[in-house]
Amino acid sequence: MTTVSVVLPVYNARAFLAFSIASLIEQTHGDFRIIAIDDGSTDGSRSVLEAAAALDHRITPIFRENRGLIATLNEGLALADTDFIARMDADDIAFPTRLAAQLEAFETNTRLGLLGTNFNTLFSNTLVTPAAPPILAAPGERAVLGRFCTSLRHPTVMFRRSRLASAELQYDSRYPHAEDFDLFRRLALSTSIAEMAEPQLAYRLHSGSISSTRLTQMCETHLQILEENLQRHYPPAAATGLSRIVASLDTDSADTAAELICRLDALANVQPDEEKAAFASGVDTTVYFFYAIMCRARAYHLAHRFIDRADRWNSIRRRERAVLRSFSAHAGMTLSQWQVGIQRLLGSRPLSRTLPGYAEIVKRARAIELAAHQDRKQHAA
Repeated sequence: MTTVSVVLPVYNARAFLAFSIASLIEQTHGDFRIIAIDDGSTDGSRSVLEAAAALDHRITPIFRENRGLIATLNEGLALADTDFIARMDADDIAFPTRLAAQLEAFETNTRLGLLGTNFNTLFSNTLVTPAAPPILAAPGERAVLGRFCTSLRHPTVMFRRSRLASAELQYDSRYPHAEDFDLFRRLALSTSIAEMAEPQLAYRLHSGSISSTRLTQMCETHLQILEENLQRHYPPAAATGLSRIVASLDTDSADTAAELICRLDALANVQPDEEKAAFASGVDTTVYFFYAIMCRARAYHLAHRFIDRADRWNSIRRRERAVLRSFSAHAGMTLSQWQVGIQRLLGSRPLSRTLPGYAEIVKRARAIELAAHQDRKQHAA
């Protein structure tokens, strides 16, 4: 019986799809099945999937009309007939050892039901930012972090159905563009979750990603889930009205955000010792979430008000503190963001030197692309 099912949703991902599939084909653990569901693509993704399936029998392509990501993910889960189910996005690149490393971790810790991995960030076709040092590796810490934000990078995760107890392995359509945040927080109530320290994925950032194209709705859903989690786990910090912050960004919403942070900070010392580090990390993440919303809207006066009232000046970069306190915040923040971009570029490394098995993956991707091209030529003729 096949060991792992890989659920791969595809929507207009032709530019990256061959490389993504090639990285799965080149896995050191070869006993898997790829369930690739084309959610009504219009960019030629179908030809790439058909070509890949013709070259490797482990790929099961499914083509249908567009139904959206959540429906596609749930369809993939329903079709998966294995205990282990891995997620993968059509624009990311798996390290060749990814499946093997995760399976080994599940074997080592039999209580695990959900496991993610660290990741490199791919911000161009050739350059990556190395993975950040691992944090919150102690048992239970990822579950606590998951009360504040998505606790694992979605396309890195692997589930083990038999360790999910009564939890329902299904995405909820009520939480669009934050469906992973919702699912992981629910699973954490009944199973052990963790993140591997070693990177096993190159996570791609580009203008067409969901995080770029559906940002407003993602933020709104995130706040909806956060409020539900606060009511469940930290009632004294709940009911501040934070859900209106994205829709109505003004002094009242900035004050609401600051009040929430102050309430959470007041709860920090009463958390169980084993949860304090994860709680603090979750609150820090929430601070930066609000701060980023305001800066993205160029509402720097509100960002200043929020940081000041929350007494969180030490939570932002030192150069940004000076900028927010000045009279030229817009120009200063633009310069600061440019500097961050330059630092990322200087700290980047070539994909060819950081991705194990790079040459083999490239070779496989080119074979898929060539087969897809020949197939398109035949159909055109």
